[in-house]
This record gives sequence, C-alpha cells and structure tokens, in this order.
Amino acid sequence: MPLAAINGIVTLIYVELENPADANSMLDLGGIIGWEIYQLVENNPVLQKVISLKALEITLASYLMMNVAIVGLAFIFELTRNLFLGGQNFGGIGGVILARPREIRSERKVQGKVLFFGLAGFSGYTVLLLILQTYKEFSHLMPYGTSSPFLAEEVLLQETWQFIAAGQAIFLLTWVLSISKLNKLKQLRFDLSPDERREGVILAGGGDWMRDFISGAAYRDDLDALCRFQSEHVKGDQLVIQMEKRRARMLECAMRGLWPEAIEVARKLLAQQGGEDDEARMIIAAGHIACRRLDAAREALRGLEQPEGYDEPELLAFIAEWIDPWGGGVTEDDFYDWENISSLDLLQEYHERLRSWDPLTRIENLHKDSLSRTAMLSSVAQLRAQRRHIEALDLALECVRQDPNSSRARIAVSLCLIDRGEWFDALDVFEELQVTASEDPRVKALGGILGFSAPSDELESALNQIGTKRGRKWVDDAPVNPIAALTIKSGMDEALNANVMIAAHESVERNLPPKYKPSLAWRMFNWLVLVPLWGLLGIVAWTRSDEVAIAAVITTSLCALHLISHRLRRQQRRVIKHRDQRAMVTYSRRLLRNKVTFDPERIPVGTHLLLSGLLVTINGVVYDLGLPGWLVVRLPRESERQVRGRMKKRSLELKSEKPARSKPLPIEWWNKRPKPIDKEMRVLERLIGPAAYRGRQIRTSLAEQREAAGALSPRIPMMDTSPRERDIPTHSIKSEDSFARRPQSRSKKTQSGVGVTDVDDQ
Repeated sequence: MPLAAINGIVTLIYVELENPADANSMLDLGGIIGWEIYQLVENNPVLQKVISLKALEITLASYLMMNVAIVGLAFIFELTRNLFLGGQNFGGIGGVILARPREIRSERKVQGKVLFFGLAGFSGYTVLLLILQTYKEFSHLMPYGTSSPFLAEEVLLQETWQFIAAGQAIFLLTWVLSISKLNKLKQLRFDLSPDERREGVILAGGGDWMRDFISGAAYRDDLDALCRFQSEHVKGDQLVIQMEKRRARMLECAMRGLWPEAIEVARKLLAQQGGEDDEARMIIAAGHIACRRLDAAREALRGLEQPEGYDEPELLAFIAEWIDPWGGGVTEDDFYDWENISSLDLLQEYHERLRSWDPLTRIENLHKDSLSRTAMLSSVAQLRAQRRHIEALDLALECVRQDPNSSRARIAVSLCLIDRGEWFDALDVFEELQVTASEDPRVKALGGILGFSAPSDELESALNQIGTKRGRKWVDDAPVNPIAALTIKSGMDEALNANVMIAAHESVERNLPPKYKPSLAWRMFNWLVLVPLWGLLGIVAWTRSDEVAIAAVITTSLCALHLISHRLRRQQRRVIKHRDQRAMVTYSRRLLRNKVTFDPERIPVGTHLLLSGLLVTINGVVYDLGLPGWLVVRLPRESERQVRGRMKKRSLELKSEKPARSKPLPIEWWNKRPKPIDKEMRVLERLIGPAAYRGRQIRTSLAEQREAAGALSPRIPMMDTSPRERDIPTHSIKSEDSFARRPQSRSKKTQSGVGVTDVDDQ
C-alpha cells in the first residue's frame, strides 16, 4: 500500500509538471510503475512470448479501479474490525475521540455511530471514484456521457488521479506517523471471545464503593437500592459509573427472573471488562438453565469448575445435569458427594413434596440462610393457593422474624392479610414498604393489588391481571414465571415448564397425581386399532395379488413405520426447550382432560411475587431457576391409587375452605369501608412484636454510601473473601480433597423413565 500511494502521488506530479505526450497512456496503465512495466514487456521479444501485451494492458488498466476500491473498502473493514473486536480508541489530532472501547463493545448507539462514520466518510469517497472511472471507460453507455466537455475522457482521467493522489497522500502521512508505534501494536493482545473463560482462580470483590453497594444490595434482596442506583446521577468517571449501572441492571433482571435480558446485559458487562467477571459468566449459565438451554449453560460454565473449594459453579453444573433426566450425567447417588448444601437439600425436598403436591417446606429446619427464606416464601404462595391461609400467614410472619429487612417477606404478609379480608392491615404493611422500598418493582405491584396505580410496563405489575393481553410479552422475557406463561391462551405447557407447582392446587382439588401420559383412548387406538389395521391391509394385499411376499412386505413396512413414528414422538418429548416442549404439551392435555384448566379465578393474586422453584446462589445472591414439570420422571415408581389415597383428605379440606382473592382490590376501596378504630400500633408490631423491626433501617442515600466507603480495592481470590459470611458454599464436596467428581467428569448415564409417567417414557 505505501508503494501504491507513492506511485500515485509521483505520477500525478510528473504529469502536471512535465505534461508528457504519452500522459493518457501512462495514467491508463496505472501510473509510472505500470507504464514502465508495459514498456519493458513491449521492448523485449522474449517477454512478449510469455506475457500477452493485450492481457497486460487490461491488467494494468484495471489496477486503477481496483486500487480505488481496495483502499477505501479495506480502510473501512480495518476500522470496524479494530473498533468492534479490538476495542481500540479512534481519535484524531486534538484528542477528539469518536468512541471508547467499552462503549463500542456494549452500546448499540455508539456502534451505529462508528459504522455511520466509516460508511459515510469513506464509502462515499470510494463510490465517487468508481463513478468517475465508470464514466471514463463506458461514457457511451452512461447518461449524458458524451454531451458535456466536463465528462471527456482526458478530464475524467485527470480528476480521478487527483482524487486518488489526495487520498493516498493522507494514507501515506498516516502510515509514516504510525511506524513509530509498530512495536507497541505488535504487543497488543485482543480477547475476541470474552464469553470463554481463561485460566486462573475465581476472583471476587474489588472496585470502589459502587461495586460494594451493588453487591450488598443484591445479597440483601434489595431491589429498591439497585433501581435507585440506576436512576440517580452519580459523580465520577462516567465509564466506570456506566459499567456499574449495567452490573446493577444485570443483578436486578436476574433476581426478577428476566433471564434473557440478564444474559444480554451480562455479556455486555463481560465485554466491557475483557471477560474478567466470573459472576457475570455464572449468571449467563444460570440464565441458560432458566431458559432451558442446557448445552449453552454447560459451555458457559467451562473453566469455572475448579478444585479450589468454591462450589457455586459446580452446583450450577450439577443442577444443569439434574434437570435433564434423559441425557444428564448425575443420579441420586451423586447427592451423597455433597453435604450441607441448602440448594440441593431443597431440590431433594421438592422431589419428595411433588409426590403428593405438598405445599409446605421444611427447609428452615436444616438451614437459616437467604435461600431457605426464599423457599419459605415460595411455600407461602403454595399454601395460599391450597387455601391453607392460617399456615401461610404464620410462615410469612416467621420470614419477617428471621429477616426484618426483607421487603418480599412483608409483601407475603400483606398478601396473606388480603386473603383473610383484613385489607386495612395489608395497607398498613404497604405504607411501611412505601417508606423503605418505594422503587422496588414488587412493592409497586403490591400497590397495584391494593388499589393504587402501578406501572403497566413492568413484569410484576403487568401480571396482576392474568386475563389481560398487556402481559403477553412476558412469556419469553420471564421463562421461569408460570403466571407470565398463562397470559397467553396456549401457555399451559410453558407454565408447567416454568414451575409445575402452579398446577398443584387444582391437581389436589381434582385428586390428580403428578404424572403425564397420553390418554387411555389414544393408547388403545394406537395399539388395538392401528396395529391390527396394518395386518388387515396386508391380508387385503394378499387377496388382491395372491402373493404372500407382497402382503408380508406391506404389513412389515407399515408396522415398522408405526413403531418408528412412535419412537420419534417419544424422543421429541425428551427434547428440552422453553416453548412447546412436547412432554409438557402432553402433560397440559392430561390436565385439561381432568378439568385442571389453570383458571385465573383460582390463582391467588400476587402469586408471581412469591412463587419460586429450584434455587441457586451466585456470590451469595439467590436466583430462581424454576421447576420444570418433566422432573416427575425422577420420582420413584408408585401406583396411582396410593397417591390418590394420600391426597384424598387434603382434597376434601381444600374444597371446604374459602379460596384466596384472585383479583386486585377495587380502586380507593378505603373510602367505602369503615376504618378500624385502633390504629395506634403497627400491624407487624402487633402480630410479631418488636422483633418485626429488629435491625430495620430506613434507606440511605447514595451520597452517604460513598462517604462511608473506603478507597479502591483490588480483586482477590474468592476463597479469601470469607464466603461463609454470604452463605456461599465452600468445601462441600466430600471427595474434593482427593478428586472432585464434577458432573461433566462423571460417566454419562442415560436416565430411563423411572418415575410416575407413561409407559412410552420407560
């Protein structure tokens, strides 16, 4: 390229100053170098035998057009490649910077700005020169090609070379200035795949007060603090502030169950940090599990499972394998390799409770951490649905006793009070939440349930009315929220995919065990009608053709096709995905046959604020991965009569109780109801006592947090951060001292259907 630039500039100067007789030929053949090559071949008979002068002339003439296209387009390509992949600054004299690397990797607006600059600034230059060259060579075909003296061949040729020389002079100047930085550029290393983890221990902490503030808020389940941080103006380095606000958004979306958006934000955060954020990488893996993309989850966890005592990545990998009962690599025996893990204890408890749709958890007897409290709140939602209102309120109050600062626990108490008809008491709890957590989307949704205005563009508020169409978009945005799936007409299978416990209350009412299988009529038609029909068709073929071989071939072929289609349908039920999973479609049809219709009138209002499934922790923060309905194939084999016998008494009790409220309260209902006389004491203080406000703090401003924070701290290995203080599991694998048996290192064992399911899955 430098040689071509020098050739173009020197050729133009020579033609302008000397005006040689063969100037047009020299310009046509690519300048001085091209002209000299042509003259050399023309004057040498030996070279003429090897090289055709006509072909050489065409080659040298095409050099001009190719030079124009290559210089412009190659510059644009290199510009965008370096900006998007290398993430380098692009600026000019005076310190003017078009875009910064972090913005280029994460902001679509800035990416569009860079592309517009490249295409508008240099594609226009390239296209203009190509038009000039086209008018020069094909003027007789172009409009007005021969009518204007300004479009004469000599004029166009000279103008073309003037444009070329100007562009090549700029290129040559830039190239000369960049020679001094050649060694520095050679030493640069670009990480073009930030999603792929490199070697090294897992690090945690580090950063300034913003990272500590965000991490603490997420651990406390304080969505109010995360939302306020994203909206308030913070002074400091705007690039760092932008990155930390993105981190807050990532944690907020993951905690709310908006997993696709959490994955997207986590990827941008990884790109901004050059791939050095293991928490974001684990959130990507958890998001893929929630979206039922297990292969992507395994890929995201690659390199995170290390025998250093930090067990959260291995727990994610274990659950990813356990959710796949047909292709996963773990069995019940693998539970014995772990000890004192609340997420795995909850998983085992769910399998025990699923056998008879038991809504009450007992995880609090084993653990006293944030994960167990989240499971208790989910149990409150299930107790409300099964009309066990006294137990639900008692459990919600116990959650407040254990964590007085939990907004979610107080929301649970308020919802239970609404079910009991104590609306003013529920309003009293909401008024306290308005003071301490007004920006929490769950608190806003509770306000909508109590008759206040609520934003309709947020998940929690939009799902207060299941029957409306405004929440239809959430079925893809919230894959583990069964209420979001029920906003669409055919969303029963997606709801079972998200959390099968959404069907528990109606299944108990109908005394229906947890299993899925085709209807008896279809199975009888399949085996007692279709299979004999194939034999009958063989007999008909035999009577028509008098050939036994033809009849045998027809019968055998039809039976083979029947068995192949049957096997394909069974295999399709084992393909795990979020939408239209065949096993869950079969399950939903069975529920409909037994009059389990997911009636919105029977689902308590606010269930989506409390219900959760399998829970995991990432850096101590609890996340919900849902409870897919196909896990019933892991249940022990049990006759349907035994299950119905256990559930019969509970079914009768459920029918005798009053259902929970299923719709939000009327607007301004407090003006139409008599107010209670005694309002001197707060409801929670009356129900619990002073313990309801033990450690209760009014939210502080971000400025106070910044003043109380220390200096910038470096990131250190996770095991050096006292992980037990955040309930992070460590050294939980019994065989870790000798050999850590991680799920992907275990031998693959195909799980056959060993649970309460249809014979096709066995």
